[in-house]
Amino acid sequence: MGALKGSILDADGTEIYNLFTLFEITPKVINFQLSNPGTDVKKKCLELKRYMEKNLMGERMTGIHCLVSEEFFDALTSHEKVVAAYDRWQDSLALRSDMRAGFTFAGITFEEYSGEASDGDTTRRFIAAGEGHAFPLGTVDTFATYFAPADFNETANTLGQPLYAKQEPRKFDRGTDIHTQSNPLPMCHRPAVLVKVLAS
Repeated sequence: MGALKGSILDADGTEIYNLFTLFEITPKVINFQLSNPGTDVKKKCLELKRYMEKNLMGERMTGIHCLVSEEFFDALTSHEKVVAAYDRWQDSLALRSDMRAGFTFAGITFEEYSGEASDGDTTRRFIAAGEGHAFPLGTVDTFATYFAPADFNETANTLGQPLYAKQEPRKFDRGTDIHTQSNPLPMCHRPAVLVKVLAS
């Protein structure tokens, strides 16, 4: 989620790096104003698509995905200008099934995402209430995952691997200790295409 939001957090939730600040980019925020029945939601979607297309700077994408909070998803699918399309989407599939896994409107797929993390004391939602985060799909190199080496003597100054595993016999051969680790860092190479959306 840090890669999709342009903010890299430490385990305790403090921000280590803000990609927008590092690259001197003004974050794009689009307020869908879903509390207003007269809002042209399709026009807001087109604004989002045009902004993303412009900031891809010639690179192609196959689509736009938007992970949203449950509050945003409910406000979107019950909005006066969207409810008819939602009810008729894929031959009224929305009337028979749970569509929180993805509803496409005006070329953007909105998916309800309720992931959260806990550090033992505090539980933090990845997406705040009434918000969402949009990003392009199918680009060549907008996103990448880098791996750091394991903290072993033999891996110092080597290229990181996706997974490390080691085993060590216990004293008196009374078993084997197994240690595994992975040190991934998902990154966004183009923070300008990360768009925050608001429901209010």
